Amino acid sequence: MTTATLSKTTVKPSWTVEKLQENFSRAYAQQMIAAMTVVGKLGGEKAIEELQSTMRANKIEHLKGLGVKTPIELVQHLAEFEANVFGSVVQIWGDEKSAHMTYESCGMWTAMEKHGKLTAEQKEKMGSGMQNCMSLTAKEFGLNAEVKMDKEICTVNFTK
Repeated sequence: MTTATLSKTTVKPSWTVEKLQENFSRAYAQQMIAAMTVVGKLGGEKAIEELQSTMRANKIEHLKGLGVKTPIELVQHLAEFEANVFGSVVQIWGDEKSAHMTYESCGMWTAMEKHGKLTAEQKEKMGSGMQNCMSLTAKEFGLNAEVKMDKEICTVNFTK
């Protein structure tokens, strides 16, 4: 049995925000895993570091373009993106000298676990990669960053 559409039909967006976030997170996670796997096989650790550095530079350029200067501005923008794009649940607090963001749930991590078939070693490496990324990002704003993992909850602290 086949299905046919005899006349052209314009498909209009109909997904809920939650369905959009779930599908975007899945697609992005799968693309990141594919990119890291291929880059790692073809270029090794140096190539992976270069890819991560380039991606981080783009993120920093975007944040600076938004006018981010203080720890609280940084966590506000990071959390807003995470919540809106990936469906993460992030709590923030702080001020001009130190600010914190706690992931009650992370949409990207959930998608990576669900669709990535990650080993314990890969998960460990991703955790240390997050610490490295946050530290290098913070440095670009004259800040320090510390990532603390407590079971399924992650808190990132930014300080001057």
